[in-house]
Amino acid sequence: MISSGDKELDELIDGYGEEVNLIYGPGSSGKTTLALIAAVHQLKRNKKVVFIDTENSFSIDRFMQICGIDYLSFLDRLLLLKVKSFEEQCKRIDSLMNLVGIDLIVLDSLGFFYRKEVKENPSEINNKMDRQLRILTEISRNGIPVLIANQVSTNPDTGEIRMVGGDMVRNWSKRLIELKKDPRTIILKKPEEKEKRFEIINSGIKIF
Repeated sequence: MISSGDKELDELIDGYGEEVNLIYGPGSSGKTTLALIAAVHQLKRNKKVVFIDTENSFSIDRFMQICGIDYLSFLDRLLLLKVKSFEEQCKRIDSLMNLVGIDLIVLDSLGFFYRKEVKENPSEINNKMDRQLRILTEISRNGIPVLIANQVSTNPDTGEIRMVGGDMVRNWSKRLIELKKDPRTIILKKPEEKEKRFEIINSGIKIF
């Protein structure tokens, strides 16, 4: 178990376990911020972090805000992997099996390329996504927490919010955290259900 990087958030979700921890919600709901504060907390403890960025959402300015003035001293322990396609995402996740000395893996986000590709070839793409989740689960069983951010879609007829990848992604995830925007809410959905209001601030988040 590792800290989320925020004491009040730890009290809500009990930190992130050595398992697949998934955060999902609409755009600008705070998924990347939660991923960054967890990564920064580990870096400040002299731990090594892999951050896979599929949405080009990793902002050095935001990283600096959360780290503080010593941010340069943390960069040598951060492996930032920029991904530009679903196939590259598959290859990057495959390659994680060969890494040693890693203390946290962050994937932001899981479904960005998947949702574009799955419409063209659902069977093949779903099999590849399942393989990615299987690999990440195996890595977590070796004592490395995996933190995944994921997008959601909304049914235009019913208004139902559904995470990208649906039950396949849900079933692989041991800890599920949903984010809502209006009002900003963090909801622990699994293994139990709890929720708190929050806001995004320069140093990360503030929970009420």
